[in-house]
Amino acid sequence: MVLPEYGSHLSPSDLMSRLRGRFHLPTLLTVLPVLALLAIIALAAGVPAQTRGTESDAKALLDKTSGYLRQHGAEGAADAFAQRDGALIDRDLYPMLIDRDGVMVAHGWTPSLNGVNLKDLKDVDGKPFIQEALDIVAERDSGAVSYKWTDPLSGQIAPKTMIVRRIVLGGEPYLLSVGVYR
Repeated sequence: MVLPEYGSHLSPSDLMSRLRGRFHLPTLLTVLPVLALLAIIALAAGVPAQTRGTESDAKALLDKTSGYLRQHGAEGAADAFAQRDGALIDRDLYPMLIDRDGVMVAHGWTPSLNGVNLKDLKDVDGKPFIQEALDIVAERDSGAVSYKWTDPLSGQIAPKTMIVRRIVLGGEPYLLSVGVYR
């Protein structure tokens, strides 16, 4: 390594010897871990793009989930959706299956919501987004609802779009959705 101020080649051990004279070792041992921690926090603050699903990915997952449900029915949806490493979860994308009364049949991220009536659930701005989604699939086959929700990767409130589709299983209509954070 060539350092202009020294005008010669230095080996790593020579470089360390010269730096020891300039920096107090206990100070370095205190400062370096703090700097490393700050770097980790800074990197963790932004969620890398590859961990995010896109609207196109959400629509593809909706198609895949529709195919699964048409083949297996609503009965096994809760178990299939709950497998975090399964085929029906893609990064931050997960399906939800809701009956026409607003009862969560299967939730891909939070299975504890299964069996809970969410028809009156509102986002942080008071928007009844589940009811709006139910209204969409009652009137037409598909659509989208925008709302604000807690992002499972960042833990922060973020804008989200729920892509919704009506699916009929066993003669009963359901709301099938996959949401994408924007």
